[in-house]
Amino acid sequence: MARQSTEKPKRSLFRRINEWLHLWLGLASGIVVFVVCLSACFWVFRYEVWYFTETYQRVEPQNRPFLAPSLLLKKAQTFAQKAEGKSVTLMGITYGGPNKSAFASYKPAEGKFYSIFLNPYTGEIIHHKKGPSKAEAFFIFARSGHRFFFLPPKIGSPIVGSACIIFVILMITGLIWWYPKKWTKSTREKSFTINWKANWKRVNLDLHNVLGFYALLVCLALTISGIVYSFSWFDNGYYWLLTGKTQTGHHGLSDEHPFSDTTITTRTYSQPEDILWQLIRREHPGNFGRLSLSFPEEAKDPFEVTINPEDGTIYKTFTRFFDQKTLKELPSDESRRYEELSAGEKLYRMNFDIHVGQIWGLPTRILAFFVSLIGASLPVTGFIIWWFRGKKSKKTPKSSGKEANVYLRQ
Repeated sequence: MARQSTEKPKRSLFRRINEWLHLWLGLASGIVVFVVCLSACFWVFRYEVWYFTETYQRVEPQNRPFLAPSLLLKKAQTFAQKAEGKSVTLMGITYGGPNKSAFASYKPAEGKFYSIFLNPYTGEIIHHKKGPSKAEAFFIFARSGHRFFFLPPKIGSPIVGSACIIFVILMITGLIWWYPKKWTKSTREKSFTINWKANWKRVNLDLHNVLGFYALLVCLALTISGIVYSFSWFDNGYYWLLTGKTQTGHHGLSDEHPFSDTTITTRTYSQPEDILWQLIRREHPGNFGRLSLSFPEEAKDPFEVTINPEDGTIYKTFTRFFDQKTLKELPSDESRRYEELSAGEKLYRMNFDIHVGQIWGLPTRILAFFVSLIGASLPVTGFIIWWFRGKKSKKTPKSSGKEANVYLRQ
């Protein structure tokens, strides 16, 4: 009777290369991926934190229209000049939804940016904001880790972008490594469930493999949409892939803003903010997420009116430009509304909302939180697998280490 061979089947060259890439690329990028994913967990809930901690941004809704911009600006101007003890030029005014306060902004000095929050129904001064709140400061810190690994942007951005590209490769090689050679009842259980009754090494292995599998598609979407902000070549290629067009500017928009006609030196109207406000409210009736009027700073600058129809997302935001002297509307690529875009352009416009998980509100932010948390756990559980590879626990049977090693290679 022939003796049965006990030698382990050799892995293919493709499998060996795949596992080598997954191991060493994971070790090389692990710390950056951990920081980027963990900081993303905090960032997704910034709106909720701001809502509860910055009470000056909220007002009691009233059954009457907002005050015209000129009235709010007059109250803000008087308050700012008294607070600063000198003449102040307001940069613009922003309205929110029915339960949000309005605010006017100004620069008291170079490098400083203050805001005056007002009740849009009464004009009452609610808050004089002279810098980031504690909640904002925390999220600025979290964003610095997420975008730049706490380094200067020119250094940190390519590091984060490169780590994210490696992370995409790791997810693909991890899926190949995870995929069983044969689908049996045993391999299905190991591939889709966590054996909480096993020893801690096996549980750690399951956390890495199983959670990584379930988070894969969403994690890929979050990661790929984020690489856009690190590399212009990736941004341009991504835009071309979705739209079939070549970008003429940054993030699908022209870098050239329209300019006011500087040959016209006289203005034939007063209170342009009220004229624009009435125009916008007439053409865009109903509630909106945010509406901002920005005033010209130089002779060539136009008035800018940025409209966000929805609160909590930005992909439907568009900006309209008006000549400084005539208030004639100036054409711009930024004025195109979401509904006017092609399917690829719409998807590209959604990129930021997809990346931060706010595309469909709170449910997708919760999903992004858990997927980011799993993403942060993968370098940790992966490192533990590598560090304890081949090491047997004194409290576990000899067969346990073999089982984990066999499972790791499936």
